[in-house]
Amino acid sequence: MNKTTRLHEVEVALYLHGSVDIAELSQTLQVSEMTIRRDINTLVSAGKAIRTRGGAMLPVAHYMDGIDLETRSALYIPQKRAIAKKAVELIQSGDTIFLDDSSTTSCIVEFLPRNIQLIVTTCSLRTAMQLTRFPNIEVICLGGNVNKATQAASGPLCNDLLRSMYFKTVFLGFAFISEDGVITTNSLDEYAIKRCLIQHSKQQVLMADSSKFMRRSYIALSNVQNFSHIITDSDIPSSFVDFCNRNGVSLTIAPCKNTV
Repeated sequence: MNKTTRLHEVEVALYLHGSVDIAELSQTLQVSEMTIRRDINTLVSAGKAIRTRGGAMLPVAHYMDGIDLETRSALYIPQKRAIAKKAVELIQSGDTIFLDDSSTTSCIVEFLPRNIQLIVTTCSLRTAMQLTRFPNIEVICLGGNVNKATQAASGPLCNDLLRSMYFKTVFLGFAFISEDGVITTNSLDEYAIKRCLIQHSKQQVLMADSSKFMRRSYIALSNVQNFSHIITDSDIPSSFVDFCNRNGVSLTIAPCKNTV
């Protein structure tokens, strides 16, 4: 495994778990602990990690401002595409919808029919630009403070505009969903925007690959029972499926042949 690939693997582990252990990474990647230490030092120099005793952790800024979009987009690609393909089935021509800045939600653009007529609002600059290729889609990109990591707008201006809008369907991604359906976040911006979107929509669709489940952060945002549909992939833990069945939560499992 070359250095570039190895650095990516270490960065992904940091994103998924918040912290990493040198000894564990050494065994997982089959390289020496000294090599892992050098990799961590490289990430520390780039501002992507903070050294801890025996490992490293994500900087506080990453928790509050979001993980780099390119890093998120490179994870679980087959699962995200399968989830997005299912989500498009919920969209009809003439709908007014919202797409958030999650890497899973952004995959919806790939599967939209070329001539579909929609009004799409988004806080994601990248999604907005991708939608301009569709001749019959009116694109509204929210203004506000642009986060360089997530390439999305947020802040008071964004929140004020959302409070004056109402959508038929909102498509939202989340990074932390517990076994009992509690959705949490480590971003105050995400908390403000997504709480508003849940309240200002007729239909709420949660899109998340299976790696996002059985995880919990520290700011409670909502519960899956407040969503019209949950769409995930076939690696979803059976305990969460049981929870949805017991509580009448609409769960769609998107078939996916490839796994990560």
